[in-house]
Amino acid sequence: MAENYKIGATDLATVLTHIMQVDGDIAVPPMLQEDYLIPGRTGAVSTTPWAGPRVITVGGIVTGSTRATYQSNLRALMKLVYNNGQTFTLTRTLDSSPTTSVATARYIRGLEDVQQVSNRAGRVAFDLRLMDGFFYDSGYTVGGTVTGTATINVSGDAPTQDVSVVWSIGAGTQRLSNSAFPGLGRLTLVPGNNTLTLTGGGTATVSYKAAWL
Repeated sequence: MAENYKIGATDLATVLTHIMQVDGDIAVPPMLQEDYLIPGRTGAVSTTPWAGPRVITVGGIVTGSTRATYQSNLRALMKLVYNNGQTFTLTRTLDSSPTTSVATARYIRGLEDVQQVSNRAGRVAFDLRLMDGFFYDSGYTVGGTVTGTATINVSGDAPTQDVSVVWSIGAGTQRLSNSAFPGLGRLTLVPGNNTLTLTGGGTATVSYKAAWL
C-alpha cells in the first residue's frame, strides 16, 4: 500500500507510529443550499447547491522506546497537527490515479484525549476539516484559450472553482460564462466538456486545478 499523508513537508507516519485509520479520505462532501420549498406547491424547486467542507478522521498509535521518547513523540504529533490553530497543506498519496493531491485543512478536535495503551504507547484519533471539501492537483493545468466560444475538457471527480484566467484585455471588460454549469456566481468548471463563452472581445486563457474526492 502506497497511501501516505503529509502535513506541510512532514510525513504523518514520522510522528504517528502506526496509522490505523483514515476515515473519509475518499468521500463526497456535504451539499449546502437547500432546495426551495414554496407554500402551496407540491414538492420542491431545485436550486444550485455547492459543496461544503468535510471531515477526515485520522487514528493510530504513538509509541516510544522509553517513556520520555513516547512523550516527545506525542508532543511532536500534537504540535504538527495543531499548527497554532492555523490551516495547513495536507498532501495525500494514493495507489490510484491521481497518486498525489493536496487540500487545505485545519485540526478541529480529538487530541484533547489520548487513550494510554501502556506507559510507552497511546492511541489517538483526531479530526481534520478539509476547508474546500476536496483534494486538488498541486499545480494548474492549462485548459485552453477562449476566443468567442470554445470547449475545454476538464479532468477530476467534481466541479472546481480553483480557476486561473489570463485576460488579453482585462477582467473588467471581458467576461466568461460556462453553459455546462451556469448556476454559481463564480466561474466553475465541471469534469468533462465545458462550453465557455467569452464576451467583451479579445482572448482568455483558462487554467484550473482538478478537484478529487
